[in-house]
Amino acid sequence: HQLKRLSSLNVVVINTQGQQIPNMQLQVPGSKNTTSLVFDRVLADVPCSGDGTFRKSADMWGRWSPNNALGLHRLQHAILQRGLEMLAIGGRLVYSTCSFNPMENEAV
Repeated sequence: HQLKRLSSLNVVVINTQGQQIPNMQLQVPGSKNTTSLVFDRVLADVPCSGDGTFRKSADMWGRWSPNNALGLHRLQHAILQRGLEMLAIGGRLVYSTCSFNPMENEAV
């Protein structure tokens, strides 16, 4: 619903597992050949431990564990890798978490 404000026809919203987004093919105009669809911009808002929300979510303190980030690292890396594979040369990828943990950010 927020996309209406952009007034853009060049937006694709995908609701699937980020690391499993399928390759999409486009017909090359004037040819029988196809080419892989790539994107100029990719937003990878990955699942995270949420330790960056402690200030506004006091109940997080009771559920938080250092292992939360370790358990998510592989998934975060897989989503980031898939986003990079779908990014056009010269494109921009934004990697987003709500965590301060370097294991979920810089280490990915």
